[in-house]
Amino acid sequence: ADMPGISKDRLNVKVEGDTLTIEGDAEIPMPEGMEPLYADVRATHYQRSFTLSSEMDTEKVEASLKHGVLTLHIPKREEHKPRKIEVQVD
Repeated sequence: ADMPGISKDRLNVKVEGDTLTIEGDAEIPMPEGMEPLYADVRATHYQRSFTLSSEMDTEKVEASLKHGVLTLHIPKREEHKPRKIEVQVD
């Protein structure tokens, strides 16, 4: 997710039940005494929710934030991962 202007301390990622919620507040620093006339950012508060499949292991969600990009890794539960079946030869 693109999260420009959002630092780690202003970001909240949580899982409740089967819902993943991402929230963040952008901080756009302005020099003292200056007022912006135009900005590409329309809103400074981001919020998005996603419904996760029951196949996802919500206990093992990993999140990283780098250069304004939030990356989430949500693995499948072990019992839902494909497994190789050994073929027996008679």
